[in-house]
Order: sequence, then C-alpha cells, then structure tokens
Amino acid sequence: MNPSQAVSVLNRLLQILSRSLPMYLLDARPWTRREDLPIEGAMARVVADQRTYSQRVIRAIVARGGRPDPGPFPTWFTSANDIEIDYLQQRLIECQRDDVQALRQCVEVLSSEPSLQRLADEALGNAQGHLDILEEMTKHE
Repeated sequence: MNPSQAVSVLNRLLQILSRSLPMYLLDARPWTRREDLPIEGAMARVVADQRTYSQRVIRAIVARGGRPDPGPFPTWFTSANDIEIDYLQQRLIECQRDDVQALRQCVEVLSSEPSLQRLADEALGNAQGHLDILEEMTKHE
C-alpha cells in the first residue's frame, strides 16, 4: 500500500471516529433527565475514547505526509437536535453497529500495513466494547 492509499484509509478511520453520532451529540446536547445519566455516561466514554483514537490516527496521517480530513458530520444528524436522549438510544446503537462494520473494513484494507492495522483493530475492539455496553443497557431498562 502506498502512502497516499494509507492516508486515504486513515482519513476514513478518522471520519468514523470523529464524526460519530455521540461526537455530534456532544455539541447538540440532547434533552436529558436524571434517569438518563447511565446513557449519558456511556456516551461520554465513547466520545473520550474516540477522541483518543482520533488523535492517534491524526498522528499516523501526518507521519505519512498526509493532511487529516475528517469531513463533515452526516447531515441527518441535525434531526437529532433537541430530541430526548432516551429516544435516541436505539439510534445510537444502530450507528455504533454501522461504525463497527466500517472499522472492520478499515482493518481489512490495512492488512498490508501491520502498524496501521493494529491501530485500526484497537479502535475496532474499543468500538465493539462500547456497542456491547450500549446494547446491554437497553436490556436492563
């Protein structure tokens, strides 16, 4: 894989991590109640981890002479503004599933770049862990 191809995949990885629904909701601030604290906490942990992995991906892009480009948030995210977080919980799970699948694709594409594949695989394992937690939370409601 040439450096330009690697940067392209890394930018896709950056987009998945930094333009997720939890990252968007950080600024959109959905309406919450006291009983929503567990889902708020789960979202905060997703965001914290995504920020950490985004920074690592940015460093990998720059190290390969590339320019980090996460792109915009999906436009449909604006429909989540001012919606109660309880209502958004299922959508968060669906988006996390989509992100896990997209991260899997990045891991596969980076198979010829072991250090980059490890980074993508770590991000994938982290995202899968968060998905498991989010799904478990809905079972106990």
